[in-house]
Amino acid sequence: MNAQKNVLGGEMNKTLLPEYVLMSILTLFSFGPQYFTSLSYTMNQMVIQNDLNLSTQVMLLPSICTNLAFSLGLPFGRLLPMKYGTRKIYLTFIFIFIGGTLINILSWGILPLTIGRSIQGLSAGVLFLTILPHSLRSYPNKFRNLFLMFAIGGLFGCSAVGAFFGSLSLSISEWRWIFLLNIFSSLICLVIGFKILPKTKPELNSGSTRNIKGIFLFTLLIMALILPLYNLQENGFTSNKVWPFLVIALLLGGLFIAFDFNAVDPLIPIRSLWSAKTVSGTIMALTAHVALIVAIAGTNGFLRNILDPPFIYISYFYLWFFAGLMASGVVCTLLFDKWGAGRLGMMGSIIVIIVSMQWRAIGPQASLTGIYVQMACIGVGISMVLISGALGTALAGDIHKAVLRSTSLHSMRMLLGSIAGPVIGFFAYRMHAIHYEDVRGEISLLNPEINSEMAGLVRYFINDGHTLTEAKSMAYSSMVVDSQKGALLGAYHDLFTILLILGIIMLLASIGKTVTGKGRSLVQKERHILLPAPPDKSNKRGKYV
Repeated sequence: MNAQKNVLGGEMNKTLLPEYVLMSILTLFSFGPQYFTSLSYTMNQMVIQNDLNLSTQVMLLPSICTNLAFSLGLPFGRLLPMKYGTRKIYLTFIFIFIGGTLINILSWGILPLTIGRSIQGLSAGVLFLTILPHSLRSYPNKFRNLFLMFAIGGLFGCSAVGAFFGSLSLSISEWRWIFLLNIFSSLICLVIGFKILPKTKPELNSGSTRNIKGIFLFTLLIMALILPLYNLQENGFTSNKVWPFLVIALLLGGLFIAFDFNAVDPLIPIRSLWSAKTVSGTIMALTAHVALIVAIAGTNGFLRNILDPPFIYISYFYLWFFAGLMASGVVCTLLFDKWGAGRLGMMGSIIVIIVSMQWRAIGPQASLTGIYVQMACIGVGISMVLISGALGTALAGDIHKAVLRSTSLHSMRMLLGSIAGPVIGFFAYRMHAIHYEDVRGEISLLNPEINSEMAGLVRYFINDGHTLTEAKSMAYSSMVVDSQKGALLGAYHDLFTILLILGIIMLLASIGKTVTGKGRSLVQKERHILLPAPPDKSNKRGKYV
């Protein structure tokens, strides 16, 4: 019975908190800081850039490397515990994560910062699938739907909280303290991990690390993507710094899939996703992950470059996003077993579609309160689709192969997200340039409307005490600034159009998931087995007297 109570198969000392609560803490504070740090880095990038005297282009390198390193570490989170045991791998990579964090804290330039962030990403990727399946299994059957609240509110919430603290660091112009929070969370993992993780024997003596060719090809693929993704925004797809490396990465990806798909011991068991139930859920999760990147990039850019409110209001914006995530957690916890992943995904997709249609027409006159509410709705919609798709995929089919399906889905999801970020950045940069050329062309032609507006600005500045020459110069500068903002707004509208398209894809995938059936429930109905009555002679009193 003791072995059954412990999902890791070993003895666990009596603790004050239930096992599933402690396992949730171990999960949240192990790879959650990676999400936290990534979003905070996006927000306070300007502070780091000024402190280390770096260029905007160079600042992209740590983000790209940490995301790719996370993708590289994910499949090893399933393999390494099989060979060495969960406890040993978990505690080892927590120490590695602390090492990467210390490098970040002491960074004096782009090289140590990139190395530190890459170490953090790799270790967090390994920790993700080392502990997450055990966390789900640690929940008692009758409380297992609470895992959805934890997954959405906890793991997604780390991103929102990271953005919140990143906004705070902008206000105080300090950034190293963000990484100190990572140290604190890792120490909590070490203390609890040493206490509750049992010293069990590995599940396999050899493990799937025998697949050396698959590991080698996947590692080469990750490394081949660094340079083209780094140079993409500044140089475009046609640059010699981009397209040759993308071709190499594409060839390596094809070789990896061809080899790993037919391997006896695949690194990423893609074959496990080859069914109608799993394909639709996978599309839901992948599309929702990209939609989250697009939504955060578009809204963050709109707030900072168009509305330009004080930093504290941006912090409020991400608190509303977090509130939406928590609301989504409540809804999924209550309705996942009743509705299934497909219907929940349809609800979330419709919310995303409605908000994205509103954002396609958003302008400088938009109220912050309205944007707060809309971002909360985006948090509800996207997280609902992503978690429903991911969990629906894991539970579709043989439950003993759920970890294989999760490994494949999350590996694909994170790799796609690592690529999508720079591609979206390039798209926004390109569309801004196109819109700016259009607006500047209108100004140079001096059509009657533009000419009238320019004359009005000149009169305004003359009445303000400036000379005619100064007034003309200031009026033209003002027109240029307005044109730049107009071009940026057009680029953000294009991003929100992409968000709309992604919402439609999510809706179609959710409908497909619904058509294929609700699937396995998180909370299983308990079956009461009636034992046969004892034979009559056993009830004779005289036999026992």
